[in-house]
Amino acid sequence: MTTTAAEDADAFDKRRATVAQLRADGLSLREIATKLDITKDTVYRDLQALSRDTATPCDQPCCSTVAPSILAVALPTATPESDTATPSRDTATHPAPAVTLPLTARFVADLATLTRNNVSPEAAVRHAVALVARAYRQAWEAGTYPRDVNPVLARYQFAPHTPPVPEPPATDTTVQG
Repeated sequence: MTTTAAEDADAFDKRRATVAQLRADGLSLREIATKLDITKDTVYRDLQALSRDTATPCDQPCCSTVAPSILAVALPTATPESDTATPSRDTATHPAPAVTLPLTARFVADLATLTRNNVSPEAAVRHAVALVARAYRQAWEAGTYPRDVNPVLARYQFAPHTPPVPEPPATDTTVQG
């Protein structure tokens, strides 16, 4: 049985997406290779290609609206497509300042971990930056570190998980008469 070029490309993209997800799950290159029955070098090349494919070239604006297909698989959609319509020239406002980061395989894997519970990539990055910034401020204000030195976070402390309490079903309180 022969396959078409489109089928080969689809299988290739699916394998790369699987490699990205397994890496995000914390598997080593060797573990991924064994699980997918490919070589460790192929896993490494896939992760390197993902890193290259997801980086924004220097000649493109930092807010490129075209994302590689692998990110659609590895990360949830940030905003619904209907919310991304381009305003007309007459009503356009200046875009908010943006941060551009190279999307290395490790960064994509870490971001996939942070967005696993249906959190947008933007919200995940904001949350992570806020947590680290708060820890830095506390270390500087306590005098643990001088203000010109980045503190080293050595431990994490998690608040106990408290599952939400379901609301009781609403009862009909109308009086029939």
